[in-house]
Amino acid sequence: MSADNRRHACITLDLENNWNFDDPELQYATFDYLDEYIDLIDGLDLPLSVFVVGETIEERPDAIERLQERLEVEFHLHSYTHDLSGSADLRREVRRGKQAFESFFGRQPAGYRSTQGRVDRSDLRLLESEGFQFDSSVFPTYRPGVYNNLDMPIEPYRAGDLYEIPVGVVPKLRIPLSQAYIKAIKTPFLPVLRRVPLQDVIVFNTHLQDFYHTRAHEELDYPKRFFYGRNIDAAESVFRQVVETLRRKGFSFVKMTDVYDSCTASAATERNIRQ
Repeated sequence: MSADNRRHACITLDLENNWNFDDPELQYATFDYLDEYIDLIDGLDLPLSVFVVGETIEERPDAIERLQERLEVEFHLHSYTHDLSGSADLRREVRRGKQAFESFFGRQPAGYRSTQGRVDRSDLRLLESEGFQFDSSVFPTYRPGVYNNLDMPIEPYRAGDLYEIPVGVVPKLRIPLSQAYIKAIKTPFLPVLRRVPLQDVIVFNTHLQDFYHTRAHEELDYPKRFFYGRNIDAAESVFRQVVETLRRKGFSFVKMTDVYDSCTASAATERNIRQ
């Protein structure tokens, strides 16, 4: 990361099964489109940060290998089971996830992302005690029945010795800067994105199911089926427009560890100044 460019954007991919379907033909249906996603990221010359579920590491190591072969990519942990009920024990998710991650990659993950962005202060203390350097779970917005983070910072911040690098939102409006949301509200949102001021660090979240329609989408309950299916034929075009807009606004695309390194360097500089 160059010192003269303080505006950084990270494209992240949550690599996971599809909505916890038990049917093996539905679990990883979107992985049939992994090469198309890789082509999209590669064609736009973007580095990629992947938060991968522990069970996915064990069940689909081929997907990780394909990403490694084709892209400038780094990997972090995204829980172990990706349980959508909200009842999973975080300590168990973290420890089993770390085992799966370390077994495959031969190192501990530096970053963590919880399922559905469910994280609180005690969870961050647990992640810190487990050796993580940063977390990127917080969506500083409101999702009914899941979280209310409207009072949370939208820029990276310290939580003990851990850094929280929140998923991006549009300032004031607090609309998530993620592929799922932008695709769903495409027509009014893209012009707004071009005009509004943005924070200096943006984490842009993606999933394979945000881009490619599969038979798994048809098995969702209506609200989800409508949300994930809306404008999906235009998903790649929407994404390209987002990337172009961010570049025009002066953002350089980096990995999550680059943002973390920048945070720690800035903190060290501030300490030196105070001394």
